[in-house]
Order: sequence, then structure tokens, then C-alpha cells
Amino acid sequence: MPLYDQVELLCQAIAAQAGDEAEKIRARARQEADRRLSEAEARRREVLARTKAEVEGQATLDATSRIDRAELENKRRLSQTRETALADIFAQAHDRLQAFRQTPGYRDWLRRALTGVLEQLEGDRFQVLANPAEASWLTPDLLQEVSTDRACQLTFSADSEIPCGGFMVVRADGRVRFDQTFEGIIARQREALRAEIARMLWQN
Repeated sequence: MPLYDQVELLCQAIAAQAGDEAEKIRARARQEADRRLSEAEARRREVLARTKAEVEGQATLDATSRIDRAELENKRRLSQTRETALADIFAQAHDRLQAFRQTPGYRDWLRRALTGVLEQLEGDRFQVLANPAEASWLTPDLLQEVSTDRACQLTFSADSEIPCGGFMVVRADGRVRFDQTFEGIIARQREALRAEIARMLWQN
């Protein structure tokens, strides 16, 4: 076979071999590309899922935080509303008690209250302290009636620092003091009154 033909055949064989190798290379490249594409898609889905979970988790945390803040604000406003309502009720009660001072029944209440206080105290000499405005009610006649009933001696002293409504009783030795003013009575009963008012307003 002439050299030319041998070279041609060799070139053809090389070309054929190259074609085969090239196809194999292209096939491997396609497989590698497919593999990498598949891995990339898997990573993308993984990242997307993780990101979605993180976003959803953060969104849940944000929503929970907003709900908690809203609930706290609602409780604060409710508490504030209740305190305002209670304060209004106590203010109205104070006004009604002051209005009661202008009625004939107030003298009877003073007499009963004074008698009740003296029943709880030992001794036979007491000073009745009250705001000067009470002098027209805690008269010598009233004190004498109670003194006679309780077999004790009562004297009246005006004190402008004592709030209007009711009185205080001090034993002669100054060691016992009983506050029977409207404000003193309400102060002693305030928590019980608050609980009862709250029950009537918000639990019925």
C-alpha cells in the first residue's frame, strides 16, 4: 500500500478514534453537567427550604411578639380602665357621703358611730376630734347623750387637719386613737370594697 494511502488510513483511524473519544468526552461532559445541575438544583432546594423555614420561623416569632405586645397593651389598658372606674366610684362615694352630712340622718349616724367606738375602748375620759365643720353636728347635747349612755366623759376639740365627715376619738392618756372619719373608714375597707366592686362590675 502506497505511503499516501497508509497515511490516509491512519488519519482516518485517528479521526475515527478522535470522534469516538470526543463522543465519550461529550457524554461524560453531559453526565457531569447533568450531575452538577442536579446537585445545584438540590442545593437550591435545600437553601430555599432552609431560607423558607428561617423566614417562616422569623415571621412566627415576629407575629408572636406582636401578639404578646398587643395582649400586654390590652391588659394595661384594661387595668387602667378598671382603676379609673374604681377611682370614679370612690370619688362618687365620697361625694355622696359629703352630701349625707347635710341630712338629718347624719346626726343619728354620728351618735351610733360614737357609741360603737366607745364600746370598743377602755377608759372613761375621751376627747372627740373633728374638723371644725363638724361642730354643728357634734354638739354638747349630742356628746352629753352619749356620755350618759356610756358613763364616760367626752370633750370636743376642733382640728382643721382632720377631713370633714366623721370624727376621731382619743383616750385621755393619748395612747389610744380611733379614726372614725369617712376617709378613715373607707381606707380600712378599701381593699375589700375594691374587690367587691370589681366582682360586681366585671364578673357578673
